[in-house]
Amino acid sequence: MKDTDRYEDRFVRVGDVTARYWQAGDHGSPVILLAGIGCSVIDWEKNIGALAQHHKVYALDMLGDGLTDKPPGERYALKDLAKFTCDFLQAVGEPNAHFVGHSLGGRIALECARRNPERITSMVLVAPAGVGRQTHIMMRVPTLPVIGEVLTRPSRSGLAKLWRLAFYDKAFVTDDLIATKYQLANLPGTQAAFLKTLRGFVSFSGFPQAQVEDVQKDMPAMDKPTLVIWGKQDKLVSYSHSEILRVGLPKAEVRLFDKCGHLPQIEHAQAFNAAVVTFLSGIG
Repeated sequence: MKDTDRYEDRFVRVGDVTARYWQAGDHGSPVILLAGIGCSVIDWEKNIGALAQHHKVYALDMLGDGLTDKPPGERYALKDLAKFTCDFLQAVGEPNAHFVGHSLGGRIALECARRNPERITSMVLVAPAGVGRQTHIMMRVPTLPVIGEVLTRPSRSGLAKLWRLAFYDKAFVTDDLIATKYQLANLPGTQAAFLKTLRGFVSFSGFPQAQVEDVQKDMPAMDKPTLVIWGKQDKLVSYSHSEILRVGLPKAEVRLFDKCGHLPQIEHAQAFNAAVVTFLSGIG
């Protein structure tokens, strides 16, 4: 049985949006899992079971991603995605949670910590995007007008190229993975939502300087216990950004995984799960 067979798609209204999520575990403090751009609850399938042994776990499809609605309009800025995340917690009856965020999901967690710190018990930031300026050219070029519309048109070959870049071990880029990504990328409104999200937190020169300065400036006030996890061979967002978090956040510790790309939660799932469970068990 595949991990995905264990979890039922659930849907909840978050304002005027219907959001898809998975939920597992019925005891312990709540944990919310926030995936990266263009990803979904499926990207946490190797982690939910381990975390659910100790916590009530919610994996959320972000606004514009997965099976969550993709409304038109300008509502995909970081502040909007942070609000959507906190509103989701309210919708499922959780006043606060441990935030586990990967890539854009990590940046959303930080934005929630800036704007709604009462919602956050702790943070696990997994290769978070946008705490420094540098990112790969493949993330920057699609922010250009017209070119982005062409480059992000869903194709199996394009998705395979991107996902091979994301993993250190290319064996993780299976036909099943690409088929799933291709199916989700072809859902109505997905490409437009992806581009609006991407252009909201990436520019052709990298992560926008003003946004980077804002989050770095506010880090000293983010006093939640924080675990930073990064792959040393991450080609999309350099693990050197982990030093920004180690220095800037008052309660941050850093774990670096060797022979690991942008997705430690998949590529080194067992070690990742152990690190997160241990970290969360030490929080009162």
